[in-house]
Amino acid sequence: MRRAEKEYFEIIAWLDSLNENKIVPGLERMEKLMNLLGNPQNNLNLIIVGGTNAKGSTCFNIEHNFSKNEINVGCFTSPHIHSVRERIKIDKEKINIEDFTIIMQQIREIMIKHEIQATYFEVLTALAYVHFNNNNLDYAIMEIGLGGEWDAVNIGNAKIAILTTLGLDHMDYLGDDLDSIAGTKAKIARDESIVITGWQKEYQKHIPKCKVIHHGNSIQEWTRLTMEALKLNYFDEKISIPGRYEKVDSFVLDCAHNPQAIKYLLSNDNVYDKIIIGMMSDKDCISMLELLPKECEILLCKLKTPRAAETKVLAKMCNKIGTNHKEFKNTKEAMDYARKNKTLITGSFYTVAEARAYLKLKGYSEL
Repeated sequence: MRRAEKEYFEIIAWLDSLNENKIVPGLERMEKLMNLLGNPQNNLNLIIVGGTNAKGSTCFNIEHNFSKNEINVGCFTSPHIHSVRERIKIDKEKINIEDFTIIMQQIREIMIKHEIQATYFEVLTALAYVHFNNNNLDYAIMEIGLGGEWDAVNIGNAKIAILTTLGLDHMDYLGDDLDSIAGTKAKIARDESIVITGWQKEYQKHIPKCKVIHHGNSIQEWTRLTMEALKLNYFDEKISIPGRYEKVDSFVLDCAHNPQAIKYLLSNDNVYDKIIIGMMSDKDCISMLELLPKECEILLCKLKTPRAAETKVLAKMCNKIGTNHKEFKNTKEAMDYARKNKTLITGSFYTVAEARAYLKLKGYSEL
C-alpha cells in the first residue's frame, strides 16, 4: 500500500471513530472550529439546499447546470453510497485522497489542540468549506444534513437558499408536526438570500425575512429558478445519479428512505415482482411498508449498521398489514433470490450501497 493510501485509511479510521450516526444539535462547535480555520465559508457564494426530500438530486442537477455553463462549482452532499469522498466534489470529481487526508489531518490537529468535540458530519462540512475555498471556486452547493437552523452547513450564509419538500422526518430532533419542522428547516434563509421553495403557501410563513421567495414544484423548476436568479443558462437535461432510480439488468435501485420518498418513487412505476427493502430502525418503517404494492413479494434484509431495523421486527409489521414477505440475512442473498424478476431495491442508502457493491457498479470501491 502506498504511503498516501496508508495515511488516508488512518484518517478514515479516525473519522469513523467520531460515529457517523451521532447527532448533537448546535453550532457552537462549528463556530469555534471554523474560526480557527479562518472562516473559509465566508469567502464562498453559497447555494444551500434544505428540505425533506430531493435535496441530493437538486444539488446534482444544479451542479450539472453550472458545468454546462462552464462555471467551476463545488458540491457537498450526504450521505455517501460507497466512499466518503463522494460527498465533496469539484466540477463533478470527488476530492482526491491526498487533499482529503491533508485537510482532515489539519482539522484533527485543531480539534485535539483546542479540545473541540466536533461530530462526523461537522468535520466533513468543515473539510468541504476549506477545500472549496482553497480552490477559489465561483460557487459552492451545500446540502443540509439534518434540519437547518442548527445544521453544520448553516454556518455559511446562503446567497440562494432552496427548501425542497416538507415532510415528517427526524421527528426526535425537529418536532412532530410540519409547522415545527418548517420552522427549523427555514432558518437557512438570510436577509439577503434568494429563497426557492416547493413548500405550500401555508408553510412559507416560517421562512425568515429574505430578499425574495420563488415557488417551484419540482427539481427541474428549482434548478431553473436558481439559474435564472444567477442569470445563467438553464439546461433541462435528464442526468444519471447513482442510487437514484438507477436501472441495472432486472433491478431498479433507489435510496428512498422515508414515506414521502417511497410514495414519489412508486409514482414513477409501482409494477414489480419483488421489492428488496432494508431500513433504519429510527424511520417510519410501517408507513413505508404500507405504501408498497400488495401484489409484490417483499424481501426484508438486515443492513450492516447498528441503526438497521431487524428483519424480525419488519416481518411483524408485514404480518400486521398483510404483506407477503420473506426474510434475508443481507441484500446479496435477497438479490440472488430475486435475480430474474423485475425487482426494486430501496429503503436506505445502505441497501443501495450493498446492491451496487454486489453488482460491482462504478464507484463501488473506496479507491
